Amino acid sequence: MKALVWHGDQRLALEDRPDPRAGDGEVVLDVQLAGICGSDLHGYRGNPGPRVPPLVLGHEVVGSVGGESYAVYPVIGCGACARCEAGDDNLCASWQLIGLQRAGGFAEQVVLPERALVPLPEGLELRRAVLAEPLACCVGALAPYELGVGSFVSVFGAGPIGLLTTFLAARDGATVRTLDPITSRRDIAALLGASDFEGPGDLAVDAAGFEETWRASIDSVENGGDVVVVGLGAAEGTLPMATLVRRAVSVRGHFAYSRADFSRALEILADEDLDISWLSDARLAEGARAFADLVDRPNEYTKVLLTP
Repeated sequence: MKALVWHGDQRLALEDRPDPRAGDGEVVLDVQLAGICGSDLHGYRGNPGPRVPPLVLGHEVVGSVGGESYAVYPVIGCGACARCEAGDDNLCASWQLIGLQRAGGFAEQVVLPERALVPLPEGLELRRAVLAEPLACCVGALAPYELGVGSFVSVFGAGPIGLLTTFLAARDGATVRTLDPITSRRDIAALLGASDFEGPGDLAVDAAGFEETWRASIDSVENGGDVVVVGLGAAEGTLPMATLVRRAVSVRGHFAYSRADFSRALEILADEDLDISWLSDARLAEGARAFADLVDRPNEYTKVLLTP
């Protein structure tokens, strides 16, 4: 099979690899579409984390098994702990992610646990279904907060996570301002429901994850407000603890999504009220160029979907 293989730093190559074989409790998925995530770009830019090259990246995946199409829940928990039994595989102490600790979806085929397959709602097209993974991140990030008319939300960063967070919060009735230095990204946010408001908000979502943005997020909320950090642009930094205490601001980190979040994301996508005109497409063979375009031309490319 063909696979786009990451060899460290910004080195990607289309290679022939043996067809994968499924073990007990596993299936071989024929990949139909896979999205390039910001975390894939993070590794590509020189922040590998647990990734060990050579590695097939990609965890935003839809594909088919036996002629039926599925979205892939890419978090692999132990399956036996209390977190996994509750559907919170993302909080399992030994979680793994396809495309991070094991081969991912930038290939013609990928081996997955059978429990990773999530049936698609009837009629949901693949270009929408592949957004279930990033949208589920946003569903989980916003889940603790009761947003509606009269809520004011600031979103820092208008990459795919920031844009989908904007869409969800606006869909719930909140007034949303989305901040990003790239004009074209702000324009997409406006298409998805962003507007503006004066003064502090109730909630800030940091979809970028740098010290600059998490400090700005804290400054943007009213006393007693909430900040949720979803982006992980920087792994380390400092928080203004005196400000948090004296202003009673709550800061929460959010990682990935539960199985319920993922299912809810598919339901939302099936409603088809999400504008997806900002998506771009490329063949798997063009994957190296697609990565480079996302890094070097962010004003032109926001998210790229790869087709084998």
